Amino acid sequence: MKLVAVLLYPGCIFLEIAAAVELLAKHARVQYFTPDGGPHVSSNGACMMAVGSYADLAVLTMDAVLLPGGNPDSIMELRLANECLQAAYAKGAVLAGICAGALVIAASGLLAGRRATHTYTAEFALSQLVNFVAPLWQGVIYERANAVRDGRLITAQPWAVFEFAALIGEALGLLGKEERAKYLAYYQQGSLV
Repeated sequence: MKLVAVLLYPGCIFLEIAAAVELLAKHARVQYFTPDGGPHVSSNGACMMAVGSYADLAVLTMDAVLLPGGNPDSIMELRLANECLQAAYAKGAVLAGICAGALVIAASGLLAGRRATHTYTAEFALSQLVNFVAPLWQGVIYERANAVRDGRLITAQPWAVFEFAALIGEALGLLGKEERAKYLAYYQQGSLV
């Protein structure tokens, strides 16, 4: 059974990864990690129990690590996720970040020289924010797309929750191209995205 870690942090938006967790939970063991290993109260008030801290995750071997968007200031300033992301990637994990989750991956240095999408452009964000985070995107090949997969790195816009989920499923070998297309068609037919 595949092992999937979700990095939760104060200010994250669980909704952005909910479709991915729902899809993956059928085929994988999904575990939650927080900066200190304590419980996480999500934006909707639900309490999620973590199995460990980011430091604990750094020594484990996972098949994938998911990063929701939101406001990652609580972990970005101290670069709390960097070590566990770098360790997971070095051990072969798929890293998948949606919205600000992609920024957290970029801050770890793992997107340099890789294709990615994000909302930190003049099209989607205020120039002050774009300029502030510009150094983190240094060397990243930006693609204007809903979701991008570059090997084991997946990034997505916040509105592309089903594409994000499907790409993760495909990267983990849980969905073939035909299954991925059916999954997307099912969720997109009702104009859910």
